[in-house]
Amino acid sequence: MRTVWSMNMLRKPKTKGFTIIELLVVISIIAVLAAIINATVNGARRSANTAKSKIKLKQISEWMQLWSGNNDDRVLPSQFDFVEEAAAGSAIAVRNNPGLNFYPGDDDDNPYDLLNRGQYVGTWADILWTENNLAQAFGAMRLLDFDQTKIDDAYGSDITPVGLWETDSPDIYPTEPVIFEVYEDFEHPFRSTFENTRGPAKGLPGFFAANDFFDARSNIDRDPFGEATSQVDWYYTNSMIKAPSRSVYLVDSVAGETISNEPEPWEYALEYIDDMQILNPDSDTLGEVDFRYGGSTMLLMLDGSIKKERTWTELGPPDPPPTGADQSLYGRGIRVDNLDSR
Repeated sequence: MRTVWSMNMLRKPKTKGFTIIELLVVISIIAVLAAIINATVNGARRSANTAKSKIKLKQISEWMQLWSGNNDDRVLPSQFDFVEEAAAGSAIAVRNNPGLNFYPGDDDDNPYDLLNRGQYVGTWADILWTENNLAQAFGAMRLLDFDQTKIDDAYGSDITPVGLWETDSPDIYPTEPVIFEVYEDFEHPFRSTFENTRGPAKGLPGFFAANDFFDARSNIDRDPFGEATSQVDWYYTNSMIKAPSRSVYLVDSVAGETISNEPEPWEYALEYIDDMQILNPDSDTLGEVDFRYGGSTMLLMLDGSIKKERTWTELGPPDPPPTGADQSLYGRGIRVDNLDSR
């Protein structure tokens, strides 16, 4: 019996492929899913880093309380100058490296205040760093990794900055870039997990700045013009502060470890777009507060609580109108100055 083959039997079966439109649809779906996943991952990372910054602030608060307990209930000073005390024979542990006097401009903690700090002169961070032996705890007790010839060119011969970080919290120039280059994973206990968004230290881990209402330096130490006469250092005790839960001790800053309690550094005039991106982060502004957490900044209050606040335009009047009528920082019930007054 003869089999008759038809043309249909001889054809290969057709395989259906994707059309251009179908491929574009699939690619679009993948792109949307990738964007969602990326946004979720970035959001989770931001949340985790924000939580780490809060943990750091909590740890600083605990160290502050320990220091206060060992120092007659004094509030940890934002700045100190122990030069006269050292000259009188007192044993000063903090910032006692003599090399600090040779290159104070390169170890500045705040380039905005025009103050170069030498031996026995420093900030709250230096006190906590030294008191808690953080140089050893954080692996920074070491020689600076500088080329000695460069040091000789910059400062003259016979200057060897040995153990600078033993009694000095790593600052900006040139210490900070070096420590983050030497220790790529270095977790500075007095820096945010977010970077400074602007200023001289843009791109480095953000500063926590202490309110200079708690500056313990005498009038002579503070006076750049040599007109003051008082040599008395001034400390506040915790009992002197009328509303600790409303009193700022630390705030996120782009300008170093201290911030003046005058209005100007607390002003903020930078423009944002809808997603809280700064239009011109390098624009000239007197403001030092850094709203680095998606348009918010964190404040460590004197009672140990932490507040997260959105941008404000100014510090505000000392006696603001009822809450809601004034959106300055003072209008939100937060105080920076006159903390010992009701």
